[in-house]
Amino acid sequence: MLLFKRLILFVIAVSLIVFSITISGLNTDKVMVDLYFMTFELSLGFALILTLFMGLLIGLLMALFSFHMPLKSQIRKLSRKNRKLLEQKRLEFSSSEISND
Repeated sequence: MLLFKRLILFVIAVSLIVFSITISGLNTDKVMVDLYFMTFELSLGFALILTLFMGLLIGLLMALFSFHMPLKSQIRKLSRKNRKLLEQKRLEFSSSEISND
């Protein structure tokens, strides 16, 4: 199963690389990118690929901070609550054993 997952990831990675090279090769025109404080020139294909990957990165970061981090916090709170309840049950059980003796 692990080999199958690695094979799929390899195929996806190679496909993305081929796609990126194809896009860059087909779009060789130069574009000026003006970021207000600096200006530079890129090929259109590279600008497209860079924009795509920056969008993916921003989307992943947004998902991390909007879903993953709150869920980890909730898991920590529930684990703490479960530990406290478990300790209370242990104390009740041990006190009931002492009173039964």
